[in-house]
Amino acid sequence: MNLKEAIARFRTWQKTPRQYSDQNLGSHCCANCGHEFTGNYCPICGQNANDGRITWRSVGQSILNVLNMDSRSLPITLWQLLLRPGYLIGEFLNGRRRVCQPPLNTLFAVAVIYVIVMNIFGLDSDTDITVQGAPVMEQVSSWLKNHPAWGMMSVTMVMILPTWILFRFAPRNTNHSLPESAFIQIFMSSLMLICALLSNLLPWLFILIPLYYYVTYRQLFGYKFWGTLWRLFACGIVWFSIITLIAMVMFMFEDDNNKSAFLIGCMFPLIIISVILTTGYWISKKTSPTTTNSL
Repeated sequence: MNLKEAIARFRTWQKTPRQYSDQNLGSHCCANCGHEFTGNYCPICGQNANDGRITWRSVGQSILNVLNMDSRSLPITLWQLLLRPGYLIGEFLNGRRRVCQPPLNTLFAVAVIYVIVMNIFGLDSDTDITVQGAPVMEQVSSWLKNHPAWGMMSVTMVMILPTWILFRFAPRNTNHSLPESAFIQIFMSSLMLICALLSNLLPWLFILIPLYYYVTYRQLFGYKFWGTLWRLFACGIVWFSIITLIAMVMFMFEDDNNKSAFLIGCMFPLIIISVILTTGYWISKKTSPTTTNSL
């Protein structure tokens, strides 16, 4: 097999990693309750049609179940999240919930791994965070650092609104809802936490964060290179503007003397957010697949 064929097989696996077949369409008698049924599972008690006498395969499957290494295990979920993130998220949004662990479970499992690895390598020794003259900002920064799962989810959740608006008319997962956009960002939180862990071990791996956002959004929404890139860049500007706005509001509560100046300053990120989201929504709607296949 040459390199071109290997890449083609890998891309095919990304899109369709599993095939389901009806192997038990014949009539079965449930070994547990005695009910006659057709299919893979008994509709009365839920036992598998293949359950019967113990074989070596049964022993192996039992060991995998004890180790939580079935089709929804954490290692398989993380493997898919790293190699086919957008396709995995799209399957989950479209109702294929058996393809991975629930996203929140995955996020908190990754957070535990993050804390363990950071402590093993001594990368979490600098826990004191100080922001000159801003105790609220200091408390928030310290909380985000000490709670990696909630902290990463808080940061990525800022992307819900721009993702929902700018990718609303995408070729794939068109008109996704706000709750679906929230689940997208929960998946992204796990992925970004993995990238943050790798970048703490090797700083140059920080490039994985924007790269994975691009790969995930392109696989998930189906836009081409430039269509994905400019929308994601716009999302990044909106994200930065919202974070700036939140920081300015926090500083406003810290300093009563400059509230008016902070209020005026808050207008600029609000204007940037409104202009980008409105313009991006209009362009996306005008160039949606229902009218044209362009950007």
